[in-house]
Amino acid sequence: MHRKRQLDGSTSRGQNIIPEAEWDEFYATLQKNLPVTFRISGHRAQAEELLNTIKGKFFSSMLNVKVDDEIVPPPKNLTWYPNELGWQLDLSRKIVRSSESFSKLHEFLVAETECGAISRQEAVSMIPPLVLDIKSHHKILDMCASPGSKTAQLIEYLHGSCAPGELPTGYVIANDSDNKRCYLMVHQVKRLQSPCCIIVNHDGRLFPKIHIKRDDKNPECQLFDRILCDVPCSGDGTMRKNFDVWTKWHPLQGANMHGLQCKILQRGSQLLEAGGRLVYSTCSLNPAEDEAVVCNLLRSSGGAMELVEVADLLPGLKFTRGLSHWRVMTKAGEWLDGKDNIPAHLKTQYKETIYPPTPEEANSFHLERCIRILPHHQDSGGFFVAVLEKKRHLPGSKEEREEMKEASTSEVSADDSKSGAKPDGSNGVTELVEGGKRKAGHVSEQPESKKPKMFGYKEDPFLFMNEDDPIWPQLRDFFGLENSFPANQLMCRSAQGKRTLYFVSEAVRNITECNEGRIKFINMGVKSFSRSPSPMVPDCDFRMATECLGTLLTAVKKRKVTMNRQDAITIMSEENPFIQKLSSDLRNQLNSLSPGSTLFTFTPSEEEKSPKCEVSFCGWRGKNSVRCFGSRAERAHGLMLFGEDLSEINRRVEAAKKAKKLAQEEESQNSGSISVGELDGKLDEKTLQCDVDDASDSNLNEETPKCDVDEAPPNDVGADEKEMASDGHKVEEKKIAALGEQPT
Repeated sequence: MHRKRQLDGSTSRGQNIIPEAEWDEFYATLQKNLPVTFRISGHRAQAEELLNTIKGKFFSSMLNVKVDDEIVPPPKNLTWYPNELGWQLDLSRKIVRSSESFSKLHEFLVAETECGAISRQEAVSMIPPLVLDIKSHHKILDMCASPGSKTAQLIEYLHGSCAPGELPTGYVIANDSDNKRCYLMVHQVKRLQSPCCIIVNHDGRLFPKIHIKRDDKNPECQLFDRILCDVPCSGDGTMRKNFDVWTKWHPLQGANMHGLQCKILQRGSQLLEAGGRLVYSTCSLNPAEDEAVVCNLLRSSGGAMELVEVADLLPGLKFTRGLSHWRVMTKAGEWLDGKDNIPAHLKTQYKETIYPPTPEEANSFHLERCIRILPHHQDSGGFFVAVLEKKRHLPGSKEEREEMKEASTSEVSADDSKSGAKPDGSNGVTELVEGGKRKAGHVSEQPESKKPKMFGYKEDPFLFMNEDDPIWPQLRDFFGLENSFPANQLMCRSAQGKRTLYFVSEAVRNITECNEGRIKFINMGVKSFSRSPSPMVPDCDFRMATECLGTLLTAVKKRKVTMNRQDAITIMSEENPFIQKLSSDLRNQLNSLSPGSTLFTFTPSEEEKSPKCEVSFCGWRGKNSVRCFGSRAERAHGLMLFGEDLSEINRRVEAAKKAKKLAQEEESQNSGSISVGELDGKLDEKTLQCDVDDASDSNLNEETPKCDVDEAPPNDVGADEKEMASDGHKVEEKKIAALGEQPT
């Protein structure tokens, strides 16, 4: 790949963005590929167990690995990322192919990423969510969220301080202006299995205010406690992974993006609650896209927005401070030193807000509190981050006018009580409101359109259940759901059929119902129950979904069993082990249950060496056998927690499958009976696929039912088009995912 373009004409040179003494090192770093970086999902109970496994099983064998007589750098901890959950690996394809230990680690990371336990993400991209300082009660908006790696991080932090089974009272709204990228984001967010996230599709510059309902009052506007503005940019800090920058970049790109970035940031400041925190970030090193945008907001906010120092939140991170003075370069490579020196033919291309602040403004703005990460300082990409807090409502905003009205009413009431006059206060209010009129250039509320223009696909409605729904009694009685379980937080996407039920938090339900027709909702909630009718289970047509395990684990009382270590390993490593193969304690529990969907839980004792955390999964109790309903990646994750050698298990499973297939073919030839494959093809579509292993072990005799396990398809095979829409347009997801977008 060509990376030899000379950068002497770059906006980074000539104004001390990169110190002249470091220029050669900076340029040499750009010639190298980015290292692999990942983080362990910290909101999960298994995070510490997973970290110990990675360090003990993989990292310990990588300390002195040589490839072509050169020692490969060992795994490096990102010291500024909390609890040792962020790591960096200097891996190339050649190293992965040449070293068995690195090859196994690569396979492990791919599997753990698929089940959501690990997220592969560029190191500098982890910084913006980290400095937002998120708590479980915060209302969070990600204004430009796609492809969703930062959104996933926001969700992790939202759940991070909650006890197991407890839901945050806050939520995350992930927005993107591109409809297709919203569907790409669905896959990224779904791995986190959070009922507290909503994906929406709006232009960030015009993002509508959210309405909510408190008690039985009329809906009111809801501002956000935390906002992330990771805005579109020229991307000149991504030269190590985005090779197009080397040939297509020019100085005018920063000026072209400046106006868009200013509008998104200003809208973000309007949506931020007083006392809230907003993070502005770009993957550009150009001050026109960084400090200039921040300056424009600070100038127009009249002191309501302030930059805050966050260096103490990032111990060990190397960065440079924000600039208070910079120059602007034209497309021809000429420098513009100020707005007064702009040639007439360039005035439309370079806005006045793109230039540095006056000395007086610079003293009050404290731009040195911004941070810029340079690629050569810690082998990363280039990045810019500014953290702002809202000290009071913006000048001229509706919230400020209401505060002033309340204050004036209080003052007038106090004066009238002293004078004996009747409370009127109209003059006082008028004077204060008039006095509070915004000055030119101040940020203020924009009038909202009554009917926001919608783009992209037309979404199916989000229909919430209630306790009068005929489905609810069978769910409640069969699974033993507590009376406190909120039936009105279950929803579907089709009034007829109701193949899949999703669960959302109370706050998400409130937002959805109060903003129907105003907000373009794309996806929300986690799958909780899937329709899976079986003649063996006449009392309930639904099975529990693994995605909602965190919520169902504490709510379900009847269909839940406990297992020991060996039982857990057996059920997760074998396709359909017979109940007789399990421990006597688990057999007794299963024998007390009728066939159907069941929760399996392992709770470690003090004597257990590993894992030291609880492990649970959804499964099926058949007539004679059981089955784990986790995906291959989820089962591999569970077995890894128990310290099992996955390669050996995979070898045994494949060998067993081959042996059974040969036995089935041989039996079919000898007896002339129908094969298992032919049997599956003849089953009625409404009857679930027979369990191959169970049927073959029993030789398909009459004593064992042919559909013993009722293997429910993990992805609800046969769902109609409306249910496809409920899962975020899966077809569109697959097309977009095929593009292989790089996480940032």
